[in-house]
Amino acid sequence: APGLARPDVFNWFRHIPERLRELRPGVLVLGFGGNDDHGYMTGLPDGVTVDGFDTPSWRREYGRRAGGLMDAAERAGAFVVWIGLPITRDPEQTRRFDAINAVVAAQARKRPGRALYVDTYTTFASDTGGFTEYLEDTSGRLIKMRAADGVHFERAGGDMIAREVLRQLNRVFDLTSWRKRAAGQAAA
Repeated sequence: APGLARPDVFNWFRHIPERLRELRPGVLVLGFGGNDDHGYMTGLPDGVTVDGFDTPSWRREYGRRAGGLMDAAERAGAFVVWIGLPITRDPEQTRRFDAINAVVAAQARKRPGRALYVDTYTTFASDTGGFTEYLEDTSGRLIKMRAADGVHFERAGGDMIAREVLRQLNRVFDLTSWRKRAAGQAAA
């Protein structure tokens, strides 16, 4: 799906607020940017131009868009979890993804207690910091985490991201006290 750079293809800035009003979630998990690693943007405000990918004008506009979605979620009463882009097999693509991640992470940091950024870059890097398709599980077995295209995730990788999102959310919200209450009631 198109990301934040091409609202003429799909307008997330209209779609997300509509869905927020309809569903009224407490948490909104987003992941954008894999198709935004270029300098072409549509839907620019009057008088705004973008001088190419990762230029100051591009970073400002991309930040405005990412921050705007975070603010729309907050207005609707939802906490935002933004999943960052991963390291990829292609070092140049990875550099572009890093630029997108930096903009989004900065926007999340501007909204403490309302948004958080989940880093997938380091989570899916090899021990030496480079790209790898396989990571060891807790028993030391190698598990295929990344698709053969060097960008997307296998199911195991998606599961790993989901566990990290839940771990991060548990830092913000109390997601596990029900277990203690249930155990205490069972013992009584």
